[in-house]
Amino acid sequence: MKLEREKPQLVFDVGGVLAENLDAFWSGMAQAAGIERADLRARYKAEIGAALWRGSVTEENFWLWLGEACPAVQASEARELLKKVLLPLPALGLLKGWSERADIHILSNHVTGWILPLFSGIEDCLSSIVVSSEVGYEKPDPRLFEWAATKLKSSDVCFVDDKESNLEAARRLGWDTVLADPDGHWIREIEHRLKK
Repeated sequence: MKLEREKPQLVFDVGGVLAENLDAFWSGMAQAAGIERADLRARYKAEIGAALWRGSVTEENFWLWLGEACPAVQASEARELLKKVLLPLPALGLLKGWSERADIHILSNHVTGWILPLFSGIEDCLSSIVVSSEVGYEKPDPRLFEWAATKLKSSDVCFVDDKESNLEAARRLGWDTVLADPDGHWIREIEHRLKK
């Protein structure tokens, strides 16, 4: 009897890996509101950022906060801008093919409702989706990684993120890691791993 080999577990961040980061959103909001981007980002981080990623502030509360921070921008314009900038990166289109050779998992600091549309049509390729706003912890908090680890089906794990601090947290769990560079060269590393 031939035993089936366990599939590798590929765990992906979303922002900067599978889709654009939200940098263009903040730039667009600041420009439309006539305020400095650095000031808007600093206020976001100080007042609501971590709470949004951890889910203790709802998405609706975020839009209310944004309306107060950028009163010159209509809520509908802000929501449309978010949709426009949350664009897929090339790796998103590779997940279906990769899922034939590996189990695909998502581990992201994000708002669930913002990223789920990215996976429309390929949901069956994903073994799990762990989003910080649903779990209550944000990367690099080890508890979020431990939560994601309960979804994995083997110990052969590779985590891809665009932030070194998040990779370090994954390494502490014994996961292999790949830093997603802005030019997408990291994709070759994943392809190489899947050929083994």
